[in-house]
Amino acid sequence: MHIFFRETLSLSKPSLRGIFYFILTIPLVLLAAEIVARSPLGGLLPAPSVNADSFLFDAKIYALERQVQQNGRLDCLFIGSSVSNSDIDPDLVEQTYFSQTGESIHCFNLGIPALTLKNTTIIADAVIPRFHPKVIIYALLPRDINDVIANVDYLEKIDWITCNQGHPSLNGWLVNNSYGWRYFLTWRYWLAIPNRAKMEEETRYLTPKGFQPAMNVRDPYIENLTMTPARLRAAWDDPHQLQAVQNFLALQQKGVKIIFLEGPAYHESDLSDAETWRAYDAEYLPMLIRILDENQIPFWRTQDIAIQIPKAHWYDWLHLNQHGAATFSQWLGTIMAENSTVFK
Repeated sequence: MHIFFRETLSLSKPSLRGIFYFILTIPLVLLAAEIVARSPLGGLLPAPSVNADSFLFDAKIYALERQVQQNGRLDCLFIGSSVSNSDIDPDLVEQTYFSQTGESIHCFNLGIPALTLKNTTIIADAVIPRFHPKVIIYALLPRDINDVIANVDYLEKIDWITCNQGHPSLNGWLVNNSYGWRYFLTWRYWLAIPNRAKMEEETRYLTPKGFQPAMNVRDPYIENLTMTPARLRAAWDDPHQLQAVQNFLALQQKGVKIIFLEGPAYHESDLSDAETWRAYDAEYLPMLIRILDENQIPFWRTQDIAIQIPKAHWYDWLHLNQHGAATFSQWLGTIMAENSTVFK
């Protein structure tokens, strides 16, 4: 009796009561997060994590989930590296497409800085069964084929990807089905104060359709390391580079249409980069066109529109800023309207 009384007294201490209530509150908070995240109010919350170690990937997957839930379909998915991320505004593409066809189209931008063609193939392999896009438009740069400077290989192995590729795991199931669990993961990230600043930086200017404009002009301009004559001449030296293209094209077997979009790049008005473009036209482009022609893949060239965009509308050599992206996105919407049968 005395022991029971002492235990009752100990449980009544304010500190223990606080711990007990905190533990009890956790599942209630997670349940509330689950409900709100699935409601129209979900857009007011920070994006829940899929444990990708990339706040941008987390935010884009959540935005894509919400868009498909709202629209019921995904007509066009833009994908690729930072050029796709910063150059293509799906809102402007859709508006232009509608103004020229009178038909609505639903698009999303899943571009991620530093993606390579190999990374993109694996991510798309997971995205296709999850979101069922009709068309994937890949904004391709030469560095995507033979990159040796930067990539995001770690994304290939996250549970969200592997689970959607048909390799189930408990965490894979949870990050695909439970917003409560994903907000628990988000809370764990937020416990580290630097992560809060990192999330703000990685997702700055991101729109609900996955477009992340590069603002103004980069100062100072960085050296262009990805479009050099030497790298362009070596674009197809390794057989793995050709295989990377073939692997991506094999995604058509999953019932998706594929279009390659030439990633726009700045042309110097004084022709000081003439050697680079000679190597591009003579060493890089012919092999790419041959592969795409053999597989009957459309290849939309962008050099004509890129040359028309003034330097003040470029963020740097390979990325348009918000003004250039508007011009380019309207141009792309027009091209898509001219090929509207692809999206039906």
